[in-house]
This record gives sequence, structure tokens and C-alpha cells, in this order.
Amino acid sequence: MLSDRNHLEQHEGLSQEQFDRNIRIFQITGIDVTVLLVPVLALVWIQAGLTFSEILVLQGIFMIPILLLEVPSGSFADYWSRKGCTALFHLIFGAGIFLYAIGDTFLMFAFAELLAGIGITFKTGSDTALIYDSLLTRENNPNGYFGKLVSNRMTLMFGASAVGAVLGGIVATLTILKLPIFLTFLGHMGFALMVTFGYTEPPRIQAKSPKAAIKTAINSLTVKKELQLVLIVMIAGMVFSSIGFWASQHAFINDYAVNALGMGFIIALFNLTAGVSSLALRTKISQLANFPILFLLILIDGIYLFGLMAGSSLLGMVFLSLFGQITRGSRTPLTQAIVQDQITSMERATFSSLISLVGSALYFVFSTMINFFALSRRNALIIGVMGIIVCILVYLILNFKRIHLKKPISSVIQ
Repeated sequence: MLSDRNHLEQHEGLSQEQFDRNIRIFQITGIDVTVLLVPVLALVWIQAGLTFSEILVLQGIFMIPILLLEVPSGSFADYWSRKGCTALFHLIFGAGIFLYAIGDTFLMFAFAELLAGIGITFKTGSDTALIYDSLLTRENNPNGYFGKLVSNRMTLMFGASAVGAVLGGIVATLTILKLPIFLTFLGHMGFALMVTFGYTEPPRIQAKSPKAAIKTAINSLTVKKELQLVLIVMIAGMVFSSIGFWASQHAFINDYAVNALGMGFIIALFNLTAGVSSLALRTKISQLANFPILFLLILIDGIYLFGLMAGSSLLGMVFLSLFGQITRGSRTPLTQAIVQDQITSMERATFSSLISLVGSALYFVFSTMINFFALSRRNALIIGVMGIIVCILVYLILNFKRIHLKKPISSVIQ
């Protein structure tokens, strides 16, 4: 952004050492250590006697602090410190994981989800905002570099997650079921230290106040078509594709008796698929960040959910779930490249939080409705398919209303 450039020219940028260290920490902390507990989490819930609807309630509880704090915490990062907010994420989220490690009741799990939800609000957009502003101090054209960097991070994350999922299943099988949860807690504490003592905040245009950051982000979403399209794509993934993810896990365990080790290998396959999807975009983000490709992501999510609803075998369920992983690996690099170019430094973390808030609010509504009416897994998937259809219609309406743009979406990040 030109205004960001003009501001940074008046300030000394990061040294090469600081810049390289920021990039290195960004990549390392992108490794999702939480994946260690994914193969065992559904087993922990089921062993504790939770029903499918109660599992979705826990996901809804996780969303409560996000609904209340997501945008305020994002604006706080733009006003105060992206580094500080990223460190708080690992500390608070890790505390929630610790409660999971020592608890075995719905109430304890609910407290854990609340803490994890509070923690995640401090992360949304903070690290990507810090890195993009770091790039502005060193790169003449940060957009292409940023797209490749996010794609590399996603590939590393998914590759490590594949290994971590198998490792979590093996550890749980050979030792105790909850040991992967303890290891996840230790991982987040280590990342908190790395962020605190490693990151260097780059010079940037700070928001005058949290309120000013929120106002700027809302205005950007209101007037910029590209950002509205990104929102629809993110809703399809955050809300309806997530319903499919938990429904498939419930089916693997309840219908096909998949154990922790088996879940580890299935999750590993999912992450490898997402990693390959992200890697395939690495050098083509400028060309692929356009209307047809973003629309294709929504369509693939719809195929994924419809297939799960009609699936009748373990192999078929696994295969169909891979469609959801293709969009999972592609969605973030494509949408982030567009978003970061379209917004200014004073709203970077706030805008990401705003997108997350909308998705979280919708997920909370649907998960609460599923529990309130005690809907079956199949009916929950039907709701997901209907939601995807609505996303498709809204996406088309947004484009047909403003079809005569001077520039295609892809031009904003070239």
C-alpha cells in the first residue's frame, strides 16, 4: 500500500538479521503442534460419554469468546503489539490444552474450550500482519513474496502435521491416550518463549485507537468487492466444511471402529493432501487469485459435504474427505494474498479478526441449532450442503452486481 510505503520511508527498517529471524520464527511457529491431539481428541470425548451433539456444543463454546473478543483483540494488536498478542495466544491456548490433559468431564472440556477460544482471538491476523509489515521494510514488491511465504508455511505446517498426526496416534497407542495432549501443551509453551524473545516488531502505521482500527476494517469490508468475495470463501470453509470434518471423524470412530493409530494415519493423509494443494500454488498465486478459482473452492467444499452425506464405506468417506483438504490447503494462500494487498497496516490484524468473527458467529449458530434440535450427523451434513448452496448464490450475486470491474481480482496481487 502506498500510504504504508510513504510512512516506512521515514523510519529505519529491520536489519537483515531481524528480518531473517522474523521469517524463520513465522515458519517454525506455523507448525501446528495441536495436530498431535487430533487423532485422540474424538476418542477422549467418546470415552468421556459425550454424544455427537455435545461434541458440537463444545465447538460452539469455543466460539463464544471468539464472538466477544475476536475483533477487539485484533484491534488491540494493531494498536498495541502483534508480537505481544501472538505470545498471548500460545500462553492462553496452551492453558486450555492443559485442562484437556487433566480433565475427563464435559464441564472441564467446556472450560478448556473457553480458554482455547480466548487464546485464539489473540492470534488471528497478528503474525501475518507482523510478517507483511516486515516485508514492506525490505521488499519492493511484497505481495508475490508474501504469497510464496504463506504457501511455504502452509506446506511445512501440513507436512509436519501429517507426521504429528501419525506420531500422536502411535504415542497414544503405545503409552496413554492423553500423552499427545500433554505434548501439545509443552509445544505451545515453547512457541510462546520463541515469539517473546525472537520476533522484532517492524515499523508500521499504528492505529490511533482500537476503535479506529475496527472502524477502518469495517469500512474496507463494506466498500471493497474483493474483500467481500474473500469473506464468502472463508465462510464456506470455516463454517460448513468444518461441520463435515467433525462429522467424518464421528463416522470413522462410531461406524467403522477406527482407533487412535488409524485416526493418526487418516489425519496424516488429510494433511499431506492439504500440503500438496498448498505447494502446488507456490509460484502461481498471482495467476490463481481470481474469481473462477475462488468460486471453485466453494464448489469443491460442496462436493465434499454432499459426498459425505451419501458416503457408505470407510474408503469412500476417506476419499471424499480429501476434497475438503484440497480447499483447506488452497484457501489461505489465495485469500491472504488478496487481503493483505487491499488493506493498510493500521487494520491488518483487525480485518482478519473481522473475517474470523463472521465465520465463528455463523458456526456457533449452526452448531447450537444442531444440538438444540438433536439433529443426526446426516441432517447436520444436509445443513452444510444447504449453506454451501447459499454461499454459491451470494458469491454469484456479488459478482453479477459489479461484473464490469476495471481490474480482475488477480491484478491486485501482481
